Order: sequence, then structure tokens, then C-alpha cells
Amino acid sequence: MSCPNSRRSAVHIPRIRLTRDLAHEEFKDIRGVPLLQEAAIREFETTLDAMIAELHAEEGSPL
Repeated sequence: MSCPNSRRSAVHIPRIRLTRDLAHEEFKDIRGVPLLQEAAIREFETTLDAMIAELHAEEGSPL
């Protein structure tokens, strides 16, 4: 996700969404998880959401 040589386009949106949805499902109940791990999980989901929004904006398509 952070490789400077990576190329992302709207074609990747379904897979990014699937990854985000799977992460959200897996970590929906994070009671007892250390605070730093919780922050990392939330940051991962936020990063995926931002990638999806960015790709939609580039393509001019609605979310």
C-alpha cells in the first residue's frame, strides 16, 4: 500500500473494498486489544477508506 512504485487505479477498488470489509469484520470487536494495536487497526481501515475515496475522485465516479 505504501510502495512508491505501486500503481493503483479504479480497477483495484473492489479488492481494496474487500480488504477493508474483511479487516472491519475481523476487528469489529477489539475489546482487550492494546491501545497501540487498536490505533494501528483503525489507521489501516482509514488508509483503505482514503485510498478508495482517492481512486473514486481520480475517476470522477461516485463512492
